Amino acid sequence: MIISHQRSSLRRTSLLINRSIFGSNQNATTAAAAAAVAVAGITLPTPNRSRTRTYTTYDDLPEEHRMIRDMCRKFADEELSPNAHDWDKNHIYPKDAIAAMGELGLMGIAVDDEHGGAGMDYLAYAIAMEEISRGCASAGVIMSAHLSLYCGPVQAFGSDAQKEEFLEPYASGQKLGCFGLSEPGNGSDAGAASTIAVYDEGNDTYVLNGTKAWITNAHEAECSVIFATTDKDLKHKGISAFLVPMKDMQGFSLGAKEDKLGIRASSTSNLIMEDVIIPKSNLLGETGQGFKIAMKTLDAGRIGVAGQALGIASASIDCAVKYSLEREAFGKSISNLQSIQNKISQMSVARDSARLLTWRAAILKDSGRSFTKEAAMAKLAASEAATMCAHQAIQVLGGMGYVSDMPAERHYRDARITEIYEGTSEIQHLVIAGNVLKEYKDLLE
Repeated sequence: MIISHQRSSLRRTSLLINRSIFGSNQNATTAAAAAAVAVAGITLPTPNRSRTRTYTTYDDLPEEHRMIRDMCRKFADEELSPNAHDWDKNHIYPKDAIAAMGELGLMGIAVDDEHGGAGMDYLAYAIAMEEISRGCASAGVIMSAHLSLYCGPVQAFGSDAQKEEFLEPYASGQKLGCFGLSEPGNGSDAGAASTIAVYDEGNDTYVLNGTKAWITNAHEAECSVIFATTDKDLKHKGISAFLVPMKDMQGFSLGAKEDKLGIRASSTSNLIMEDVIIPKSNLLGETGQGFKIAMKTLDAGRIGVAGQALGIASASIDCAVKYSLEREAFGKSISNLQSIQNKISQMSVARDSARLLTWRAAILKDSGRSFTKEAAMAKLAASEAATMCAHQAIQVLGGMGYVSDMPAERHYRDARITEIYEGTSEIQHLVIAGNVLKEYKDLLE
């Protein structure tokens, strides 16, 4: 259970961060952009372009980002880690923890404050995601799917009226959202949407029919961004995005909760629509803009998944290193064994390399520059690092790593999905290679 005085203390920390960054009258979006940092010589659009800084460690980050990390780490250590095993074992949705994350501003950390969010940047979001996921990967994916995949497209493409109804109560943490793109017959082929939306001109409404699959937050969400075909002849250019309320909506139902290998405290199931009627005003963006919205959303979402994967990798390293220092064999700590040290080194290098790629992608997004390739690199590297670190943690623990008495086996199960959702590793390679080839072609022309 969430301890009330601890939650109040963390809430005060969150408010202190917001005040220190934004002040009482300063525009949050402008302040977040001004607080953005640079990696590998990337210059961000700050009022003073004469200074370019490179950040590669936590100590180098601006104070507000370090404060976010400390706040999230404290919350993860006190509220998430002690409960993660029970939530996972019994498939319990961490309702109180998610509510507390909303109170701390984490469920809308990268959403403008005028729309209910904390008004911070994607770098802060990536840092927060790592720390939250280090405590509980399920809490991480609940936050990521809600913030990147639901709040993200509503903030980027929604009208003022849509933001008031479908963003503000979600970014503030009062409600949870989800993202309906995948279907039983399509996964990586996002343009093959069989869900259809037919416009009823007489009633100025759309009628939706179809099924969405593998939807995170399905059983707790109150609204979903749904992608449906509005013109089959145009193929992927005939896909549109809609805001579909999920509670007490006639014709809308949920499938059974999937019994998953990992991230078992989050719900995953089908969204089933049978003649679901929504007003035309629930069209997100323009007709036929759905595929573009989905691709841009997934680009940003991959930064969130990279942050989640980094958290799993960090938790695995924590588990392995602490155990190696305590476990003795052959009359000494196994941390003195070269084979153990090699594993710890490999794990740390993979995690830290992926972290820098993730920060770079976040900073590019914050600067308004293209980040598709960099987000794919971050997601690919971080997810593979998570899987490797979790695997090696079990090797360090030996038999203890194979039982649920230790968290290593949970990290191993949680890590696997990060190489699958929001674009498999194979898709990330295609995205990266496609962008690299285009860059070379442009140079040669």
